[in-house]
Amino acid sequence: MRVSDYIPRPPESLLDVGCNVGAWLEECAGRYPGTRLAGIDINESALEVARARLPVVELHRSGAEAIPFADETFDCVTCVEVLEHLSVELRPAAFREMHRVLRPGGLLLLTAPHDGWFAWLDSNNMRHRFPRLIGWLAGRGLREANYRAIGRKLEWHHHFTLPELLALAEDGWRVAAVRRGGLLMWPLMEWACWPFYRLGRAEHPVRRWFERVAIFDYAIDYGRASYGILLVLERAAKNPASR
Repeated sequence: MRVSDYIPRPPESLLDVGCNVGAWLEECAGRYPGTRLAGIDINESALEVARARLPVVELHRSGAEAIPFADETFDCVTCVEVLEHLSVELRPAAFREMHRVLRPGGLLLLTAPHDGWFAWLDSNNMRHRFPRLIGWLAGRGLREANYRAIGRKLEWHHHFTLPELLALAEDGWRVAAVRRGGLLMWPLMEWACWPFYRLGRAEHPVRRWFERVAIFDYAIDYGRASYGILLVLERAAKNPASR
């Protein structure tokens, strides 16, 4: 389920859609030192952190539905756990934009929650299921404030099936790889880690152990029962305007 395992060679250019604080881009900078790297995100406070840690990376505040780059700019686009944060009406536009900025033969590597057996355990949806309780426990977080600042709201974490993702992608792609991973331990470890994040103890050894358990679980493909999905699409030579 590691995105880097599906990048066959160092790309000339890579765009991370929904780059957050730039953790994946920082890994890319170490893996692919000659690659032109860029990222977009709607969270300005996260981008400030990313700019501080990655001063040579081109970063823009933008949504996935309006990517501020020219056609056929990148060899590789990554979109890691982002699609579920978009409203339903923006998801097809995001795929079209990622298709547009990819060069023919370029790869889109996307991960998202999968509609498996334990999708109902997604901790991110508890704010929607029990808004008063979560509001009392956690208040309004920084992410929610950033969303409100640009006129958006936190979306329900939808768990996708493969047919759903392919329908959103529309034409103009070739499926290069599909992988699923995680079952029960991944969502349980998300719940177990939450108090440590709230207390600012993300580096606590117990939380790090929970993370290792989750990663071990996520590396196992449980088929349609899985909690997450990775989809690799190759852009066909066909012009997206003619689709």
